[in-house]
Amino acid sequence: ELQPVLASLAGLFRTCAAAATAPAKRKESEDNNKRLAHLFWKLNEGDISASVSTKLLQLCAALDTGDYNTATHIQVGLTTSDWDECSHWLTALKRLVKTRQTLG
Repeated sequence: ELQPVLASLAGLFRTCAAAATAPAKRKESEDNNKRLAHLFWKLNEGDISASVSTKLLQLCAALDTGDYNTATHIQVGLTTSDWDECSHWLTALKRLVKTRQTLG
């Protein structure tokens, strides 16, 4: 059910990592990788609430269509309503959405 989330976020990471040429950006990319790995593990274990799963599906649908404003809005919503569950990986998601938006 959440395979689209895994595929979308993996693609997002690859796109952003390829653009991370400066040393500071490479370090950030490595941190993003660790944080996303945690999210992927939780997704594969089924250890994500239905509410967060729904929001991740919506966020990835927005990303896949290039609607970064909606993706950012959903990410902010996760920050305010689901921080306890999402705190470990949400920073990476925020960075990646922002980076992808700047890449055009």
